Amino acid sequence: MRTVVKKQHFSAPADTVWELVGDFFGLTAWMHGGARVDRNGDERIRTVTMHDGAQIVERLLGEGAHFHHYRFDDPGPVPVRDFTARFTVIDSGPEQSEIEWTATFEPAPGVPEEAVVAAVGGLYQASLENIAAVLAG
Repeated sequence: MRTVVKKQHFSAPADTVWELVGDFFGLTAWMHGGARVDRNGDERIRTVTMHDGAQIVERLLGEGAHFHHYRFDDPGPVPVRDFTARFTVIDSGPEQSEIEWTATFEPAPGVPEEAVVAAVGGLYQASLENIAAVLAG
């Protein structure tokens, strides 16, 4: 399995950050490239439509006060298998927090590992930067 981990510090309390990012279906408010999110019949499956029209179906595996754990049911345009991710907001002190976003997966057969790691890491980093910008107002 391959692992990508991205972290970002925020000068905002964890509850404030989670208020922005905590809705599993609300990621268009902060995700880089996310255009629309649709609920797929229940509260645990979402279809994310990107600005380029690509779609990714994700299933929420677990959630808590400040985390989501999810997987791709159908990787769609992402050339991976067995993709799971954990998105966590961590309280790191008064008026301070961080997000840690971790994904594990296998590249699809014939797809260079470096390309997939770079694509996932790039999307995560750009999204973390969007969160910082939204929080800054």
